Amino acid sequence: MATDILNDAYDNLVTKLQTISGLRVTSDIRNINPPTVIVQAPEASLDTNGVYRVDFTVQIIGLGYGDRQTLDKLLELVDKIRVERMGLTAAIPTTVTIGQQEFAAYELSIATKIGP
Repeated sequence: MATDILNDAYDNLVTKLQTISGLRVTSDIRNINPPTVIVQAPEASLDTNGVYRVDFTVQIIGLGYGDRQTLDKLLELVDKIRVERMGLTAAIPTTVTIGQQEFAAYELSIATKIGP
């Protein structure tokens, strides 16, 4: 029986993130309102037992280019996700360009396994 396992994994992560107090989460770049968390399309690999390893890129987009106040808020939001123990494997500072505007951001890697 076919399942929509990747869509379900994506929706589950978005839902988990939305339950964290103080996070504004979207899955559509058109709806950002910094500070905002956006979940990108997942990457998946399949092992021999039919279990997927699904890797998500989650961007926390700050309000502004990157002054200390913006950094403090980004680090606070990274930590809110870390304490939820949802598979955070990396947090890397970056800059995100949306339209013509640059925003300070953190790019998180979140890994999970899903299977039959």
